[in-house]
Amino acid sequence: MKQHRDTLTALRVSRWVYGGAFLIPFAIMVLVFWHLKITPFGQRNLLFSDMGAQYVPILEYLRTTILSGHFHLFSLSLGTGSGLIPLLTYYVISPFNLLIFLFPAAKITTALTWIIILKISTIGFSMAVFLRHAFLKTGWSLLLFSTAFSLCGFVTMYFYDMMWLDALIWLPIVALGLHRLVHHHHFGLYTVSLTITILSNYYMGYMTCLFSVLYFVYLIIEHQTTPTPFKTVWQMHWPAIRQFMIGSVLAGGMTTIVLLPTALGMLLTGKNSVITQNYALSPLFGPEVLAQFGPAGSTYSGHLYHTPSVFMGTLMFLLLIVYFVSPRILAVEKKRTMWLLLAMGLGLLITVLNTAWHMFQQPAGFPFRNVYFFTFLAIVTAYRAWQTHPAQTMNDPQKVLALVWGAGLLTIGFVAVKILPKLYYKMEPTYNNSLYFHSQPAFHLLWLALGLLLLNTMLLFISEWRPVRIGLMAVIIFAELGGSFLVGTRGIGFGSQTAFTKAYRADTGLLKQVGATKPKPNLHRVEFLHSTISEAYKGAYNHYNDPLLFNYNGISSYSSTLEEQARVFQHDLGYLSPNVRRISPQGYTHVTDTLLGVKYRLNSYKTPPITPLTTYAGFGFAVPERLGRVQLYDQDALNNQRKVLDALGAPANTLAAASILNTTQRRATKADAASIPDGTKAKPAGDYYLQTITLRVNATGLLHGYSPADNIVYSSLKVNGQKAKPLTNADGYRYIMNFGQRTKGTVLKISYVTDDPRAPQQNQFASLNQAVYRKFTKKLAQQRFKLGPTSGVSWISGTVTGTAKRQLLYVPIPMTPGWTAKVNGKPVKIQSAMHAKSLVPVIKNYPGMIGIPLQRGENKVTLTYQTPGLKLGALISLASLALFFVLWFMSEWLRPLEARHAKPKD
Repeated sequence: MKQHRDTLTALRVSRWVYGGAFLIPFAIMVLVFWHLKITPFGQRNLLFSDMGAQYVPILEYLRTTILSGHFHLFSLSLGTGSGLIPLLTYYVISPFNLLIFLFPAAKITTALTWIIILKISTIGFSMAVFLRHAFLKTGWSLLLFSTAFSLCGFVTMYFYDMMWLDALIWLPIVALGLHRLVHHHHFGLYTVSLTITILSNYYMGYMTCLFSVLYFVYLIIEHQTTPTPFKTVWQMHWPAIRQFMIGSVLAGGMTTIVLLPTALGMLLTGKNSVITQNYALSPLFGPEVLAQFGPAGSTYSGHLYHTPSVFMGTLMFLLLIVYFVSPRILAVEKKRTMWLLLAMGLGLLITVLNTAWHMFQQPAGFPFRNVYFFTFLAIVTAYRAWQTHPAQTMNDPQKVLALVWGAGLLTIGFVAVKILPKLYYKMEPTYNNSLYFHSQPAFHLLWLALGLLLLNTMLLFISEWRPVRIGLMAVIIFAELGGSFLVGTRGIGFGSQTAFTKAYRADTGLLKQVGATKPKPNLHRVEFLHSTISEAYKGAYNHYNDPLLFNYNGISSYSSTLEEQARVFQHDLGYLSPNVRRISPQGYTHVTDTLLGVKYRLNSYKTPPITPLTTYAGFGFAVPERLGRVQLYDQDALNNQRKVLDALGAPANTLAAASILNTTQRRATKADAASIPDGTKAKPAGDYYLQTITLRVNATGLLHGYSPADNIVYSSLKVNGQKAKPLTNADGYRYIMNFGQRTKGTVLKISYVTDDPRAPQQNQFASLNQAVYRKFTKKLAQQRFKLGPTSGVSWISGTVTGTAKRQLLYVPIPMTPGWTAKVNGKPVKIQSAMHAKSLVPVIKNYPGMIGIPLQRGENKVTLTYQTPGLKLGALISLASLALFFVLWFMSEWLRPLEARHAKPKD
C-alpha cells in the first residue's frame, strides 16, 4: 500500500513539474516581450532580420493560398517561378504554424509572437520529460535544468529563426528514445521522434542524425565499469545496434516524401558549390569562447558572426565542473563524458567538422547552429552531477577546486576576449574577423559572472537541501536566463505593428486594382518596386519577398531555396542579385519587362502609383527558333539584351548606345565619401575617385547604364547633380541603372564614387528607342500565348499561332525539372529558350526559360508541373511506415505480450 501511495505521489509531482517546465519559460518570455512592447503586449513587432524578410512573407503566402483554396506546389511568387516543397520543408512544416490561421493577414506578426513563446515553452516541457524518464527521478529541482535548456544561448541568439526551435523541442525526445532503445530494446520512440524532427526541418534533422550516432555510441559504453574492447561491446549490444540501424533507416524512409523532392530542389540552388577553405583543419575560435559561459555574452548586434553561444546559466556551468570533480562519479564515466563533450566541441571548433555539421556548407550568418547539442549534453551532465548531492558527497577542498576551476575558466575566457579577437583581425582583416571582433562581450561582465558563480557555489554546497535554497537557485537562474535573453535583443530594430497593419491594407488595395490578388490568379507579372510596407521596418527593407507577402506574381525573391538557374538568368539580364539567396526587382528595362511578362509596375510613392506597361506582349509568345540558341554571359547585361533583341527580330539599333563626350576623374574628397554608407566603406576617402561622364542620348526612351565592375558606389550616383541612387542598396554589386526617360540629343552628366580608376573604360550606356520598341512588342503580341480560362499556376493551357518565322513558343517560366508539355494533345520535349552563364560563385552554364516547338497554324499547348521526386518519395514513405508498424508491433508489443504469458520453466 505504501509503495502504491508513493507511486501516486510521484505521479502527481511529475504532472506539476511538467506544468512548471512549460509555464516558467512561458512566463519569462511573456515578461520579456511585455518589457520590449512586442505585439500583442505593445505596438512593436518582430519585423527584423529573417523574421521580417522571410518568415512573415512565407507564412502569409501559405495562409492566403490555403484559405483561398488556390494552393499549388509551384509558385510564380518565388522569383520567376519555383517549386514550393524545398521552401515549405525549410521554413514552414511545424504544427505550431497552424496558429497563423487564427489571425488575419495584418496581424500575422502577433501570431508569430505566440508561436515563438509556445515553442520555447515546449522546449522546457520536453526537456523535463527526458530528465524525468531517463533518470527515473522527479522533483522541483528538475525545473532548473529544463528551463536552462529552453532559454539557453542558442535560443537567445536565434529565437527569431523559429524554424530551428522545433529541433530543440524534439531533441530530448530523440535522446529519450535512444535511452529506451539501449536499455529496453524499444526503438519506436526514437524512430518516431527522429522522423518528426526531420519533417519539422530537414536541415536541423540532419544535425540530429549526427548527434544520434554520437549519443548512441556513448550510451552503449556508458555503464561499462571498466574499459571494454570494442568487439565485446558490439557483441553485447548487438540487438540495440541492430534496432538503432533499422530505426534510423526507417526514419529516413518515412521522411522521403519531403527529403527526396527537397534534395532534388536544393540541387537547383546555388548552395551546392564546394568552397575549399570550408574544409580546412583550422580553428574557428579560441579560449575566448569560455566567456560565453557567463551571462549576457551575446547580442543581436553580432548575430552575423560570433562565438558559439554556450550560455546555460551559471549554476549549470558550475555543476558541469562539479561532475568532473565529484568523487561519486567513476573516473571511467568522467572520461567517456569528456570524450562526448569533446567530440561535440570539436564539431564547433574545427572548420571541416563544423562544415560537415552544417550539411557541408558554412553558414552565411548565424554561425554555430549546432551549438545546442553541446548545451544539451552539458545540461544532462550537470543534472548527473546534481544527482550526486555534491554538498554531502564532496569535501571542502573539492568544493573549493570546483569554484577555482569555474572562476579560472571564466577569467581565461574574458582575458582572451580582450586580446585574441583583435589579434585575429590584425593578422587577417577579413569581414568575418571584423564581425567577430565587434561581437565580443564587455570585459566588465567578468565581475558579474564571478559574482554569480560565487553565489551559486554558496547555495549549492550548503549541506541541507531545503526548498528555500532551491527556490533561491531558481530565482537566480531564471533571472539570468531572462536577463540574458533581454540583453541578447540589443541592436534589434523592431518593426511597428501600427505601421504594418496600415501599410499592408494600403498595399493590398493597390494590388487589387491591377487584379494581382484575385483568388484565381492572373499569370501576368507585377513589379512592385516600392510598397509602403517598408515603413513598418526600422532597418532597410529591400522588398525581395513582397510577392509572397501580398500573393502576386513577381520577379524577386529571398530564400535559401532560390533556384540558381533562374537567378543567373535574371542577373545576366541586369537584375540586382547580391548573392545566391537574393534576386531584386531593381535592374529592369522594358526588354526584361517583355521577356518576363510584366504587365504593371507599381510604386506607392509615385503619382500615379500604377504604371500599365505598353511593352507587355503576353505571358508567352511565339518567337524565332534562334532565340533558343542565344547565350547570355555574366557581367554583360546590356550586350545580352542586344543579343535577345536581335534574335527576336527587332529593328537594328532598337537599343541605341549613348555617345560618351567626356570623362573626368579626381580623388574623392571627404564630402564625396560622405555619401558612402558605413557598411560599404572599406578604405579611406583618399582611396576613392569621383568620376564624371558626359554623354549624349541617341534615342528617345529610358536611358540605362551598366558597369561590369562591382565597385561603383551606387548610393553616390548623381545625374546632373541630382541624387539618383537605387531604392535597394547595390553597393559592391552590379545591375542595370535606370536614368529615366530621356529625349534624343539630350546631354547629361553622370557622376559616382568608385575605388577603381579604370571603371569608365568598362561602363556602358544605352537608350531603348521607345517608339520603335512599342511597335515591335505589338507585333510580338499578335502571336501571344492566349491562355484558357482554366489555366492556373501548375497547369497552363492555351493556344498560340506558329509561323515559318516563329516556330518556338517562349514561356517566361524557368526551364526546371518537373514541367512537361503537350502540343495538340501530343507530348513534346521542352527546349531551353536562351542559356545563362555565371562566373560567381562558380563558372557554370544554365538553361533559360521554357521553349516549346510549334507547328504552323494554331497550336493548343498544355504545360503541366509535377514536383520531381514527390510520387517516388511518397511511395517509399508509405512502405517505410508500413514496415515500421510491423516491426514495432513484433518487437514492442507482440514479444513482450508473449513473454508475459509464457509459462515459467520447472
